[in-house]
Amino acid sequence: MIIRPCVDDKVFPFLMIDNFYNEEEQELIWDELCGTEKLGKLFLKTPDHAGVATDNEGNELAELRRYGLDEIYNGNRDESSIFKVYSKITSKEVIDAYVETTPSWRTFVSTNNDCTIVNYYDHGHHYKEHTDVFMHSCLIFFYLQPKKFTGGDLVFTQSGATVECLHNRMILFPSYYLHKVTEIEMNEEDRNKGLGRYSFAHFYTYNN
Repeated sequence: MIIRPCVDDKVFPFLMIDNFYNEEEQELIWDELCGTEKLGKLFLKTPDHAGVATDNEGNELAELRRYGLDEIYNGNRDESSIFKVYSKITSKEVIDAYVETTPSWRTFVSTNNDCTIVNYYDHGHHYKEHTDVFMHSCLIFFYLQPKKFTGGDLVFTQSGATVECLHNRMILFPSYYLHKVTEIEMNEEDRNKGLGRYSFAHFYTYNN
């Protein structure tokens, strides 16, 4: 892992880690994304838009395909390779780096509940400016290489920081930060084949 606390903006710092998953962990994830009946084939069907942020008039702010991982596996997390490896997010190494990044680490270590959404962005997909209704958000970017799209970058709109969409890059930040995902562009022959941008969105909160 290559750990980079991004602290140039003291108001909106965030943690970035490249090469987050090792090769064995990545292989497990790809097997789940592309090789399982439960998850892989779902991305070519009608997506579940539950939980997509909306504007004041109730219009969805995103165009993408997404699925709640707990819903797919009916809460049986042991069936999911993504759930088997995601505990790395709360490892001592990551928490120590988050401590160096933001005072908000205190609320991160106090969380006791999480959920995961698997997002897939193909041509024309995007996510407009929004916040997440949790305490902390963790995004991990995945895509098949060589890269077949442009765009898909994460932008923190209050600070103006842009995080390039790179494979196996993890971003951890307080959920109240305004952020958006820039529009994906793909050549016609590459569209709707799973060659776009995958994003694992892990959300952390505290429940009494």
